[in-house]
Amino acid sequence: MPQLHPPLSGMPLAFISLLLLLELLRFIPSVSRALPTARAILLPAVLVSAAAAFLSGYQASSSMGEISDAAKAALGTHHAVGRFVLINAALVAIFGWLARIARQGRAAFQALYYVALAVQAALTLYAGSLGGKLVFSHGVGVS
Repeated sequence: MPQLHPPLSGMPLAFISLLLLLELLRFIPSVSRALPTARAILLPAVLVSAAAAFLSGYQASSSMGEISDAAKAALGTHHAVGRFVLINAALVAIFGWLARIARQGRAAFQALYYVALAVQAALTLYAGSLGGKLVFSHGVGVS
């Protein structure tokens, strides 16, 4: 079976980066008008891509042969951070949705959404750096 993790692992970063960029540029009128539609597309895309990257990571690691103890420890850290990426992606989607539909407390949900969005960007970058370290420092997935 082909390895799906390499192409799927870049998608969460692409979607979260695009959403973060649009949120930062929301004071530009043309961006502000397009933001509700962009959120409606990008919030589910962030969640689905994080789930796809997470699950494909387990598919990729299950077909590995014997690896060193250092690589096993690094892989465990990468999987743990991947879990946080997936959980936080759900929080980003939920808080984004609640900020849109809330009648009361909208500012609180928007604040939670922006915090979760920033955390998601940081976690996604960190998980990617751990994955790169697995490949380039430990040779995981290199044949």
